[in-house]
Amino acid sequence: MYCGSTLPMPITSESNTLTLEFNSDNSVQKTGFMALFFTDKDECAVNNGGCQHICKNTVGSYECACHNGFTLHENKLDCKEGGCQHEISSPVGEISSPNWPDFYPSRKDCVWHFSTVNGHRIKVVFQNFELEQHQECTYDHIEIFDGANNYANSLGRFCGVKIPSQVISTGNELYMVFYSDASVQRKGFHALHSTVCGGRLAVTEKQSPLYSHAKYGDQNYNNKLDCEWVLEVREGYRVSFYFTAFEIEDETDCGYDNVEVFDGPHDTDTLIGRFCGGEVPPEIFSTGQFLLVRFRSDDTINWKGFSAVYLEGGRASSPNNNVKPVPLRINT
Repeated sequence: MYCGSTLPMPITSESNTLTLEFNSDNSVQKTGFMALFFTDKDECAVNNGGCQHICKNTVGSYECACHNGFTLHENKLDCKEGGCQHEISSPVGEISSPNWPDFYPSRKDCVWHFSTVNGHRIKVVFQNFELEQHQECTYDHIEIFDGANNYANSLGRFCGVKIPSQVISTGNELYMVFYSDASVQRKGFHALHSTVCGGRLAVTEKQSPLYSHAKYGDQNYNNKLDCEWVLEVREGYRVSFYFTAFEIEDETDCGYDNVEVFDGPHDTDTLIGRFCGGEVPPEIFSTGQFLLVRFRSDDTINWKGFSAVYLEGGRASSPNNNVKPVPLRINT
C-alpha cells in the first residue's frame, strides 16, 4: 500500500497476474502517478535455470549462486568446492567445520563473515563442539569477533569439548575464525545462526534504514517479536525518524501488533505514539539525543512490517516545538 511522495520500489509479481488499485477520497487531490509495466520471464522456473545449486531471478535476466562452501564455476552455472572463506547474509542457517561430522583436516584456517540488515544482530548457537583441548586454546580453536573482521572486539576463543554459550553481536556483522594446527584432529563443530532484532544505533547526518525484520520484503514478520532500537545522536542534536512503508496488524487500540516510539532511551520516557494499521505515520522528532522504537507482535496474525529511515534532525529545541503531534492510533 503506497501513498505520499516517496517513490515505491519496483514491484514484481509472483505469478502471471498483477492487480493495481487506485483509491482517492473526496478531499485533497494531487498530481497522481505514472508507472511503467512490462513482462519478465522467470528463467528459474524451468530446470532451475540450468543452475547447479541456486537460481535467482532478476529483472530481465537471472543469476546462479552456490551453497556455503562452494564457489561459482567460470561457466556461471555450476558450483565447485571453494576454499574456507564464507560470506553469509542469510537470516538463518547452519555452519560446520570442514568434513563434519568426521574429523576436520589439519592446517585449516577458515572464516565465516556474517552480515544482516541494519538494526539487526547475528546470533550463533553451537549444537555440537569437539576441538583439541588446550588451557589457552592456542592449538585448534574458534574465535569470534564482534564486527566485520578480526580487528574487531573478540567475543571469545573456544576449544575443548564444552559447548560455548550462544554468541550475539552488538551490530549487524560477526566474524568467526576456525583454526587447526598440524597435529591432533577432532570432530569439530556444528552451529546454527540466526538474526536478532534490536540494538543501539548511532544517528548521523546520513540517512540510515531500519526494517521491522531481517526478511522484510521477502516475507511477513514473525509472531511473538519484541524488538527495541535505541537511536542516539550526538549531544545537543535531535533524532529525525520517519516510516517509508508501514503495514502492521490493525486493531482499534493497537493492542495486538504495534510500533511504539518514546522520546528518550527508555519505555518510561514520554510516549510519542503507538501505531498499527496500513497508513504511514507522520515524521517524528526527539526532543533530545535519544529515541526508542519498540516493535511487538502477538502470536497470531502478521503483516508485511515496516521500513523506516533515521538521521540527525538538527539541533535540539524545547519539547513543545520539535515533536510533531502524532495520534495514538494510525489505521486504514
